[in-house]
Amino acid sequence: MQSDFKYIAEDIRRQIDGSLAAVGILFRAFARGKDKKSIEEKIRREPGKYQVDGKMIQDIIGVRIALYFREDIPIVQDILCSKYSIDSTASAIDKPDSDQFSVTRHNLVFKLPRDDEDNFRRISGSNPFDSTFEVQIRSILSEGWHEVEHDLRYKAKDNWQNHDDLSRTLNGIVATLETAEWSMGKVFDELAYRHYREKNWPGMLSSLLKMRVKNTISNELIAILDTHPSAAKDLLRIKRPKLIMALSECRPRIPITMENLVYVWNAIGPKHEQILELTPDIIMEATQ
Repeated sequence: MQSDFKYIAEDIRRQIDGSLAAVGILFRAFARGKDKKSIEEKIRREPGKYQVDGKMIQDIIGVRIALYFREDIPIVQDILCSKYSIDSTASAIDKPDSDQFSVTRHNLVFKLPRDDEDNFRRISGSNPFDSTFEVQIRSILSEGWHEVEHDLRYKAKDNWQNHDDLSRTLNGIVATLETAEWSMGKVFDELAYRHYREKNWPGMLSSLLKMRVKNTISNELIAILDTHPSAAKDLLRIKRPKLIMALSECRPRIPITMENLVYVWNAIGPKHEQILELTPDIIMEATQ
């Protein structure tokens, strides 16, 4: 059944897609608007819970963001909170106890932007729908696990009764995925360090940045890194969260090239004079 809200959901997804792509985050984003059948089932499960003058349904519009790297989850959360008004009381960010296996939830609820809110209210009529949208943020590996768990366990609870051992084993796979994600990060760290020792600056930067960006820098910048070890070492110590948030705040937007990323990082961080001399004025102005 086609959802009346799908166009609003897709508009929100495109907005988020543009904000994250503009700062080089590696991700996949998906949108959905609840259809009539799904809404009716939600209301029927808990009769009387949702009222126009009381508790409203807040997840009619939903966006899922699957990130290549778990470390980007708080970065994306900060970017979204800077762009939209969050409903902190309705949002859920929780972590399992140390002796449990479970996916960490990052379910954030935001107010719809004005244009989308107007369309939403027109479609909603007198139904108990809050003009908000929910964003679920996960890593790609945990997203895959969650899809399996949601469809084959959450929606089939009767099949798992009296099989707690298998249910715990399914949860245990999350621990394996978290170890795999941690190990993947260490592989890129080691690769960056090897390129650093070999003075392969494009390879070092590509491994550190973990962004979809061309693996090229100018001969002038290469020469500076070849002859100024401290500048090269400071690039090896790039703090991705700080760099990405700086990119998200730059006005006008800075094109995502490897060289521009070096210029932005140097401008907000170590400020090596030789690199500053190469830095375009627009980047210097945008990072002030």
